[in-house]
Amino acid sequence: MSRPFTFQVVEPGGTRPLQLDVVRVYNLGFTIRDPEKMQAHLDEIYKHGLSELKIDRPPIIFPISVWATITDDEATVQYEKTSGEVEIVTIDDGSGELYVTVGSDVTERELETSNLAGQRNVRWSKQVAPNVVAPTVWRWQDVAAHWDEVTIHSTIIDGDRTVEYQRAGVDEFWTPPEMRASIDDRVTPVAGAKILFSGTVVSLAGELCFGRTFIMSLRDPVLGRTI
Repeated sequence: MSRPFTFQVVEPGGTRPLQLDVVRVYNLGFTIRDPEKMQAHLDEIYKHGLSELKIDRPPIIFPISVWATITDDEATVQYEKTSGEVEIVTIDDGSGELYVTVGSDVTERELETSNLAGQRNVRWSKQVAPNVVAPTVWRWQDVAAHWDEVTIHSTIIDGDRTVEYQRAGVDEFWTPPEMRASIDDRVTPVAGAKILFSGTVVSLAGELCFGRTFIMSLRDPVLGRTI
């Protein structure tokens, strides 16, 4: 099943629409270069009861239903313990052109740590809440030369409480081409556009934080622009 998406490409000459027929969405994990920083994020979610994740060869790949991926500003979730996490999003247009933006894997944490039929429900927890991707994108070729200077950020607002939640350089992760290449011999090839979420970093406080508003951003100080 595929689904049409329309993105706005911001490039040096202006803005143009990008219409894609997206056939696959994947959440990737274990894409952080520093093993200690990767473990710090895992420890953060283990505190909430998730069993230890083990993988022989990164990345860990969670297929996400295309219908569960949105570009909306608002989303409905089922439980209070649902949280977002800022991620780099790589978009392959299906013909080899890459685009980058920011997104959030929204996870229902109670389901993630529940045990049904003897199985932890990490995959299910990523399907009942949406994966949110920003509707604005940059061409990879426009940012590739200075990519390591780009940063990701997130903030949580809950009532009158505002918390800077995450902050990291994208150089802590694999590059978008590396993420795209990482699935080539791991999933069945399908023609069409694909969206890949990078995984995330530990929060600044080292604890999961919940709130009604989640703000995420991708910032390019060289070109002076933000998604």
